[in-house]
Amino acid sequence: MIREGDLVADLGCHPGSWLQFCSRTVGPRGRVLGIDLKAPTVPRADNLVFLPADILTVTPEQIPPWARQVDVVLSDLAPNTTGVKWLDHQRSLELARKALETATWILKPGGHFLVKIFQGEEFDRFRRDLETCFRRVTLEKPRSSRSESREVYLVGLGFIDKNRIPDERQQRG
Repeated sequence: MIREGDLVADLGCHPGSWLQFCSRTVGPRGRVLGIDLKAPTVPRADNLVFLPADILTVTPEQIPPWARQVDVVLSDLAPNTTGVKWLDHQRSLELARKALETATWILKPGGHFLVKIFQGEEFDRFRRDLETCFRRVTLEKPRSSRSESREVYLVGLGFIDKNRIPDERQQRG
């Protein structure tokens, strides 16, 4: 998903292990934007830019101009869990929806999106929403994840630029 020279956005980048991985992968020709309330604790490379912001309130205007056509958006955002499955799912869903919204502002056509989400009653609806934005959507569960964990990743490949797709109502017209 991530290649040398890519532009990458990491939503919820603290503490910074994904930032480090992305920085090394994209190399000196690429750039990585990290967004989080907390600054990363990893050493900063020259190709890393950190934006201190709450993803739930970030606006397109806060995104640096170079990061408005990124190749990949990663979201490892997770809510503070309560142990109440329904509530934890709702909080996870809110973060995933905001990550998707942010991705639609900054992904270039054909770009990719990875988002962490807890499975629950609205999971399938969120997946269908992703399927309207990407050519292909897959579900991934890391081997390191506990089998009883409801945490999974959805991967959207091939972002569809909504500005290039005629509105269905216009086609019927």
